[in-house]
Amino acid sequence: MKKRILGLDTGTNSLGWAVVDRYEYDNYTLVKHGGLIFQEGVKIEKKVESSKAAERTGYRSLRKHYFRRRLRKIEVLRVLVKHNLYPYLSDELLHAWHVHKTYPKTDDFMLWQRTSDNDDKNPYYYRHLCLHQKLDLERQDERYILGRAFYHFAQRRGFLSNRLDSTPEQETGKVQTGISDLTREMEAAGCEYLGDYFYQIYSDPNNHERIRIRYTDREQHYKKEFHAICEMQQLSQDLVTELDKALYFQRPLKSQRKGVGKCTFEPKCPRCAESHPDFEEFRMLSFINNIKIKTPRDLELRCLSLEEKEKIRSLFYRVSKPNFDFEDIAKALAGKGQCQYIKDVGDKPYKFNYRMTQGVPACPTTAQLIKIFGDDWKDAIAETYRLNNTRFGQKSVAQMVDDMLNVLSTFSSDSKLQLWAEKNLQLNEEQCKKFAGIKLSHGFTSLSLKAIHKILPFLRQGYIYSHAVELANIPTIVGEEIWNNIDKQRFIVRNIQDMLLYQDQCTKDFCIKDFLLDNFNLNPGTVDKLYHPSMIETYKDVEQKEGIYQLGSPRTNAIRNPMAMRSLHEMRKVINQLLREKIIDSNTEVHVEYARGLNDANMRKAIADYQCAQDQKHQKYQNSIKELYLQETGRNIDPTETDIRKYELWEEQSHKCLYTGAEIGIADFLGDNPKYDIEHTIPRSVGGDSIMENLTLCDSRYNRDVKKAKMPSELANHEEILTRIEGWKKNYETLTYQIDKCRTHAGMSSCGLM
Repeated sequence: MKKRILGLDTGTNSLGWAVVDRYEYDNYTLVKHGGLIFQEGVKIEKKVESSKAAERTGYRSLRKHYFRRRLRKIEVLRVLVKHNLYPYLSDELLHAWHVHKTYPKTDDFMLWQRTSDNDDKNPYYYRHLCLHQKLDLERQDERYILGRAFYHFAQRRGFLSNRLDSTPEQETGKVQTGISDLTREMEAAGCEYLGDYFYQIYSDPNNHERIRIRYTDREQHYKKEFHAICEMQQLSQDLVTELDKALYFQRPLKSQRKGVGKCTFEPKCPRCAESHPDFEEFRMLSFINNIKIKTPRDLELRCLSLEEKEKIRSLFYRVSKPNFDFEDIAKALAGKGQCQYIKDVGDKPYKFNYRMTQGVPACPTTAQLIKIFGDDWKDAIAETYRLNNTRFGQKSVAQMVDDMLNVLSTFSSDSKLQLWAEKNLQLNEEQCKKFAGIKLSHGFTSLSLKAIHKILPFLRQGYIYSHAVELANIPTIVGEEIWNNIDKQRFIVRNIQDMLLYQDQCTKDFCIKDFLLDNFNLNPGTVDKLYHPSMIETYKDVEQKEGIYQLGSPRTNAIRNPMAMRSLHEMRKVINQLLREKIIDSNTEVHVEYARGLNDANMRKAIADYQCAQDQKHQKYQNSIKELYLQETGRNIDPTETDIRKYELWEEQSHKCLYTGAEIGIADFLGDNPKYDIEHTIPRSVGGDSIMENLTLCDSRYNRDVKKAKMPSELANHEEILTRIEGWKKNYETLTYQIDKCRTHAGMSSCGLM
């Protein structure tokens, strides 16, 4: 009997494949094979990766930037022409500039823009003049001076800070630092307004530095000066409003919500923002329910009691600590210096299933809302929220909270957000400032709010995440009428809980489905809605065209890696062609080897850097071997890969044999008949392999006559060996601490679920 096998070996820009038939006794026959070279999914230039769309996107952004600036100038000119602050320019000329990029070159327009330093005819002087002198707007020439000053604002209007994108790093970044430096320079020069300061620099004959190299701020520099000019010239409110809109209107950024993936459990629902308070509670309870403790009164690890859980909940609602170490939880339960990780060496009375340095994500959004509205923040919002009615009736508390979160995630201006909070949440000035200071993270979870709301009730009852997920959709499956019957609900939960605790992982789903079908009259397919913790987003089902199966598109929201996606598309083409040729079918066994290069860009860069460092280290070892061997023996040597490997082990062991403690010279393990050779710490006879972690440099005779096929722990001098690797243990602990510090707080990966 034969078995057909398809083998696939994918790379970053290549795909190799082979189809073989396997017979009894592992005999193979090659049926067909081939290879494919294709272009990588990313652009690599001088060892630097970039998206193939990056260059095109950059040029498009620049075109849009120029277009928006041109449009802004045109809109400002329309307002100036309307109010006679500028020589007449027809709509046809402005339209030609807008659509055909034909710059208007009328004599009046060119003369109006012309500058002359001898006659103080330049925009900086005009801005300075308009700030400190009331112009006679009955005179046409002075009206044109005011118009020219406003037109200068249209050419550059400063940087506008966006509260949605601001981070602590950006607050101290190059742009913000430059803006702060300019403000200090203005104060030192005695200038309140930017126009005054720039005119002072412009008119200084000893200054040879460009004015436009400075970073400016729209609000504190340009708009402040604009409104000061409007006030000095006593302009009508209509004109000020029109100019303000033409000069400073900014199109809001397009929402990226369409790029958010779908829920793992509810494929039609979008994923929930990780800053949502309900997800923060979900994440917190998932973590708390998974904590286990062993006190002096316990024989083994156990879950936390209700009192212990309540004791640590407040740690998750600290505004000052959006993330914290597990040690804070351990101290709250056991006291300082009384706790340790269960696997750490020591005899402290309290032991936990988490390391003390394990990162724990808190509930930063909820903590900030509690600080403003109090512990019952949802009820407080419901009491004060003014936009609580719709045409269908009054909004629910959840809808009001969602309204507020939507405002926090979309308003880009702190001042507008404060006004909204004052008007619609009835907050005082201090509370409004705190409300505007709430910063929401931009990430998304793997689950939708609908799925989270189904799982949360069971997490609140103390179930661990995996069990809560299994139970979450049971109410939907059996229906409200059955679930709302307390006796039936207890019957369902009790039986399913027994299955979760005692059934094998592979059979749990089948047992739960059979139980539901046997005890309740359910429609066909209803039990397939059961949630499972291991559910992931899947690819499209295969399509059958003319009786032949064809793989669908590999596109999925779970994979955004362009290099991996390109490889998947090429693999799909090959498999579909083999299916059409009937070389393989649905019974064919498929073996796939995926290249490491298909990791994300950061991982690929890390691997490349590591490989480069290894190459440099091996080159250094090669040179050292030649030099030291010549010094010790007087002979030259051309090191092999094995010699370099021995030298690396020699350096790691500080030139000592870990088993005997003897000093090792370089000639003792290199050259003809070496006294020391490579040994396997875990012998190959019991499953050890030849990776560096399992190798040491050992006395050949000791290895052959004493250690043989034993584990180090079986040797008579095991304690002596342990003292010789004490430094390795310290290195391990240091690295473990560093790894624990590398926290991930988005999604379930940060919960440490086991």
